[in-house]
Parts: sequence; C-alpha cells; structure tokens
Amino acid sequence: MNNGGISTHKLAIDVLDGLKRAGLPATPRNYELYYAHLGGRHPSLTRDIEIAADAFGQITQDNADALFRAHLQRSDLTNSVADVITRMNAEVADLNELVEETTEHATGNNKTLGGLSVQLRQSAEDYPAVGALLESVVKVAKDMRTQNEHLENRLAESADEIHSLQRSVEYIEAESMKDPLTGISNRAMFDRAILQSITDARAHARPLSLLLADIDHFKSFNDQWGHQTGDQVLRLVAEVMSGNVRADDTLARYGGEEFAVLLPGVGVTKATQLAERIRSAVESRRLKKRKTDEDLGKITMSIGVAELRRSDSADSLIDRADECLYAAKDDGRNRVVREDELSAPTPSSDVA
Repeated sequence: MNNGGISTHKLAIDVLDGLKRAGLPATPRNYELYYAHLGGRHPSLTRDIEIAADAFGQITQDNADALFRAHLQRSDLTNSVADVITRMNAEVADLNELVEETTEHATGNNKTLGGLSVQLRQSAEDYPAVGALLESVVKVAKDMRTQNEHLENRLAESADEIHSLQRSVEYIEAESMKDPLTGISNRAMFDRAILQSITDARAHARPLSLLLADIDHFKSFNDQWGHQTGDQVLRLVAEVMSGNVRADDTLARYGGEEFAVLLPGVGVTKATQLAERIRSAVESRRLKKRKTDEDLGKITMSIGVAELRRSDSADSLIDRADECLYAAKDDGRNRVVREDELSAPTPSSDVA
C-alpha cells in the first residue's frame, strides 16, 4: 500500500500536517493540492507553493485556489483521492486493532509482573538464602513493569492519534463527495449512488426513478450577468431542489448546470409529479443581483424522467433520462418529459 514508494498512511498524515502548517482547512480541493505537492509528481506545483508561502509557511485560501486552478483544474485527481481514502481507512483500521490488542497484552503483563514481585518477596522471607537472587529478579520485574507502563502510555497516545486521523479521513471522504459550490452531492457521489441504488432496487423488487434536470439558457445568463451571478443561480437551484427531495433520495450536481435526482422506491408517475413540483418551485423564484438588487428575472428548468427497467444498466437509465431532458428542451424548455411520452408505452413485463 504505497504511492510511488511513499506509504499511503504516511503520505496522508504528511498531507494533513502540511495543510495544518499552511493554515489551510482540509477541504477536498486543498487535500488534492497538497496530495499532488507532497506526492512528488508535480515539481512546478511544489515550486509555486514555496513561492506563495509567507515567512511562516502560511498560504492564503485565495492563493491555494489559484494554485489549484493553475496546476490541477484540468487534472482528474478525484478518483486518486478517493482511492487513497479507501486504502488509508483500511490501514488505520488494522493499526487501530493492533494498538488495542497490544495495549491489552501490555496491561496483562503488568498485572502478571506485579503479582510475581509480591510472590518473590514472600519467597525471600521464607528462604533467606536465596533472598539476594530473588531481589535481582524482583528488580528485573520492576524494570519490565516500568517499561510496560511506558509502552501503555505511548500506545494510548497512538490510539488517540489514530482516532483523530480516522475522523480527519472520514471528514475528507465526506467532503470529497460534495460539490464545493452548491454543497450537494457531486458527480463522483452520484456515480457511486446509482450503482448501489440499482442493486438495492433489484434486491428488494422496488422501483427506482431518475430525474435529469438542466437550467434553461444558463450559458446566455452567465455571459450576460457574469460567473458570480451564475454561481448564485446554481446555488439557488440546488437549494430549491434540496427542499423538495427526501432524505433517502440522492440529489447531485451532475455537471455544469445539470442536476440529477435518484428516487429509490418511486415509480415514473410519482417521479414526474416531483419533477413538476421542482420545475414550478424554481420558476417561482425571482433572482436579484446582490450588489445592485437588480431584478434578473426568473429561472426555468427542463427535466427528463426515466424509470429503471430489468434490462437497464446505469448508463442506459441515464441515457434514457437524458433523452427525455433533451426532448423537453426541444419542446420549448421549462417543462417535464417522461420516458413514455417519447414512444409507445413500455410493456409492464419490462419494468424492474
């Protein structure tokens, strides 16, 4: 378990320590930045980090973001980071188990040695001739007990460090599955969730529906009002959609201005009703420019709805929902299209 000769565990610890020294939070972007830097595969990044650091080795978040855009924006490190997290979790779990077993063993030895010391002193009183020899044994026993106590203390400290590291890994793992702009799940989380959702739907013989939604005319809006206002639109849409889905559903930013919703236990009819509710809720919100309070008008969305079939893979389900989405756009936008509106209804025997 190593990365280019560096232990995964060691590299992960170095990354977290490096972020702490730089005064940066352990967000997914910052973690990826320092993972690339300390992994030794981006010498130009390392050089620029050293240039950006102040006299105390601190780096501002603005500088970190700029370095990420300059060196890693076009690199796909998400899978590498997820892999590091998975492997590191396994290493931490194994080490934690070893620490607990060793601590228990050391505690047992302490008790045994303590009892032995008492027995030897009693034996020395009964047999004075061997007193000197037994006293030497007692001294060795005491020394061993002292060493064991020191070992117990060190193991306890190590256990605390391991638990702290485990919490950091869990935080990084959770954050790496979030879209940093909107706070909802990202594409990596969606890709993981759809596979699990399909498996669960088939195992429990229940429906699964997918919504793919796209903000209408987003590029024109972005070009006219600027990227900051465009980001405001994305956050607003994510907020509205979040308010209309259940805790068991998976809402994700699928890419750019496109969003996806996985609906376990929901058939196409109820999924379409939810899609209409989301579309209407988004349309009802008026957007204002923050600095000038200028009314920017309403936002609309086009949404495609598809339900899992027995023959579906994740890709085929997504493709069908995507086809519905583009049908909604071709039909004038700001509308919902379900798959059975594209062609003749699918026979019921083909539904999962």
